[in-house]
Amino acid sequence: IAKEIPFKEVVLHGLVNDPLGKKMSKSKGNVVNPLEVVDQYGADAVRFALVYGTGLGNDQAMSYAKLDAARKFTNKLWNMGRFIEMKRVQSRFNRDQSLEELLKIAKHEHDKEWITKVDECSKEITKYIDSYQFNLAAERLYEFIWHEFADKYIEDVKNRIDENSSLVLNSLFFIQLKLLHPFMPFVTEEIYQTLYKPEKPLIISSWS
Repeated sequence: IAKEIPFKEVVLHGLVNDPLGKKMSKSKGNVVNPLEVVDQYGADAVRFALVYGTGLGNDQAMSYAKLDAARKFTNKLWNMGRFIEMKRVQSRFNRDQSLEELLKIAKHEHDKEWITKVDECSKEITKYIDSYQFNLAAERLYEFIWHEFADKYIEDVKNRIDENSSLVLNSLFFIQLKLLHPFMPFVTEEIYQTLYKPEKPLIISSWS
């Protein structure tokens, strides 16, 4: 018999109710089959939707609007990955390179600015996760990756891509894949393997 305590901390989540907020029950006939939902939206989208917008321990209604938004977010990640692969210029991408080192290498002021923004976002997400505010971490990642990094930085850098900016773009996207990995492990791992063809999987990458 193992004498070591297997877990020092346990996180308890709330109930997932039906779309009307009622407790699911076979007798009521309002049970939502999770496997069918996963087949329709994807495992990562379901996982993300259940975390997004729900404080730890609170009950929630099954929201198809959130599931659809999470599925679109998954597609957005794929499109970002495809764009980065298409625009890639031969660079010295190093998965172990720190943001401090990247900041010294970057030449364009906008690249430097976004290195700082990603660093700030990374610290913010780490703080949320350490304090078990998973919903806030998921919400911040959604807003930052889609509406800031994709809509603003990628739109800017795509018109001036060169070896240096390509290095920055790939490095910053890799960091965001790491930050998103706890919430969407399958799609982030697949994108990482496809883009960078690493020797080791994303799941054992260093967090910082």
